[in-house]
Amino acid sequence: MQKIDRAALVQANIAGGTAKASSTSTSTTNVSVTITA
Repeated sequence: MQKIDRAALVQANIAGGTAKASSTSTSTTNVSVTITA
């Protein structure tokens, strides 16, 4: 489970970079961040 969480955090970080480019991605990344948190 921890390995999956770590992978999700990495994906969230990558998504965060793309989120800065598009506001639509920010909404999805926020959801993923809350799930990982």
